[in-house]
Amino acid sequence: MFSPSKLRINAKLFKKLLDVRSSYELSKVRYSDDTPEILKFYSDTPWELDKYPKLSEDDYTRFISKRAMKREPAVTRQITTLAYKVGKQVISLAEGMPNEEMFPFARLQLRTKTGKELVLEGSELAAALQYMPSQGYPALVSELRSLQRALHRAPTAHDVLVTNGAQHGIYQCVDMLVEPGDPVLLSEYTYTGALSVLRPYDPELILIPEDESGIVPETLESVLESRLARGLKMPKLLYVVPIGSNPTGLVIPEHRKKQIYELACRYDFLILEDDPYMFFNFTGVRTPSFLSLDVCGRVLRLDSASKALSAGLRLGWLTAPAPLVARAELHSQAELLHPSTLSQAIILRVLSDRAELAEHAARARHFYLERRDALGEALQVLRDLADWTTPQAGMFYWLRVRGVDDVYDMVFHRAFSRGLMLVPGQAFMFDSARRCSHLRLTFSKLPLHVMPEAALQLRDVILEEHKLAEPRRRAAAPPSSR
Repeated sequence: MFSPSKLRINAKLFKKLLDVRSSYELSKVRYSDDTPEILKFYSDTPWELDKYPKLSEDDYTRFISKRAMKREPAVTRQITTLAYKVGKQVISLAEGMPNEEMFPFARLQLRTKTGKELVLEGSELAAALQYMPSQGYPALVSELRSLQRALHRAPTAHDVLVTNGAQHGIYQCVDMLVEPGDPVLLSEYTYTGALSVLRPYDPELILIPEDESGIVPETLESVLESRLARGLKMPKLLYVVPIGSNPTGLVIPEHRKKQIYELACRYDFLILEDDPYMFFNFTGVRTPSFLSLDVCGRVLRLDSASKALSAGLRLGWLTAPAPLVARAELHSQAELLHPSTLSQAIILRVLSDRAELAEHAARARHFYLERRDALGEALQVLRDLADWTTPQAGMFYWLRVRGVDDVYDMVFHRAFSRGLMLVPGQAFMFDSARRCSHLRLTFSKLPLHVMPEAALQLRDVILEEHKLAEPRRRAAAPPSSR
C-alpha cells in the first residue's frame, strides 16, 4: 500500500488520514433493541465457529488479483479525504476543487409520497454538489456504518464503501479478486449482470445446482472436495444472491447459509453476497444475512438503493473487512473518483430516518407481494403447459415451458410479434448459446389488470411453438416410433 514516507509532508497528519477507519474497526458496539422487524437481518442467537481462525490483514493478500495489487492511492484523492477530515485546521492550496459559489443552484427541494420535505440549500447543498472522498460522502459513510451494524450485527469488524450501484460493486469485487481463468462459484442460473462482469476474465465457472432452498451445500461440498482431491485450482470466490435470487426467486434459509459459510472457511473462499431484494422476502421468516454470520471475515456484502428507493440515483454500498474495502476504494479512485455526491446526500436523508425507512420497506414488500400473487393467479391458464414455483422473494417467476427445449426463438419471434416481451433463460447462463426451456417473468411493473391478458398471450405463444415444433419432433423420431 501507499506509505506517507513517500511524500514530504507532515507524516503524523497523513497518518491520521490512513487511520481514518480505525475508530470504527475497534470500537465496541452496544446494540439497541428498537430495530423494526423488517430491518433485522440477523439471528437473536449468536453463532460461533471457533475451529476456524479469523482472517488477518495479511491473509487477504492471497485473494487479491495481481492487477489489483498494482494499484496505489492517488495522492490528490488522499488529499481530498484529508481535507474533509481536518476541516479548517489548515490553509489549503491543495485541492483542485471548483468554488461552490460559482455553481448555479441555490436550492433543491423534494417531497416524498408521505409528504416529508427534503430540502438542500446553503452549505449542505454546496457540499452535495462538490467533490467528495472516494470512500463516500463522510456523513453517509458514517450513517451506513451505523445502519449495517443495526441491520446485521456482524460479529467481526467491517467497513463500507459507497458504490455507483450494486452492479458497480460487483465489477469492483471481481476485478479486485479474480485472475483470468480463475475458478468462480455460482448458482446454476445467475444474475446476468454478474455474468457480464465475469466474461472478460475467461473464468472457469463452477455451477452449483439449486433446489427450493437455493444452492445445495452437499453438492457444493462434493464439488470442492473432488477438486481438492484432483489437485485442481480451488475457487476463492462464491457469488450469490441469497434473497430473491435473480432469476429463480429463491431464499437461502439460515441453516443452509451456515453450511455454506463453514465450507467457505474449510475450503478458503470468500462470499460475495449481493442482496438487492432484501426487503422483498415474502416467506414471513426472518433470514439472517451472510454478513451477520461472518465470524471469520469472509463476506463482502453489496447493498443497493435501486430496488426499494430509486434505480436512477445509482447508489449502493459495499460492506467488507476493512483491508478489502481499502483495496476496493483504490478502484473507485481510478474509475469514477466517487459516486454522485448529490445522490449520496439524498439517500442519506432517507436512511437517517429508520422508522420512515422501515415503513417504506413494508409498503414496498406488500406492493410486490400483491403483484406476485396476481401474476401467479393469472398463470393458472398455463398449468398444463409449464412448471413453476411461487417466488419466495424478489420480482420474478422462473418458469419452465413443457415440450419446448429451447425458448430463444419463441421469445424473439413468436412472442415479440404478438407484442409480448419475455426474457429467455439463456440470459442467466454463461454459455448463452446453450438450449434452455426456462423463461423469466417480471411482475414488478405490469399493471394488475393486464396480468390475465399477458398470461393468455403467453399461453397462445407456447401453443404456437408446440405446433411449429411438432413436424421437427416427428422428423427426429426413430422410424419404429412413428
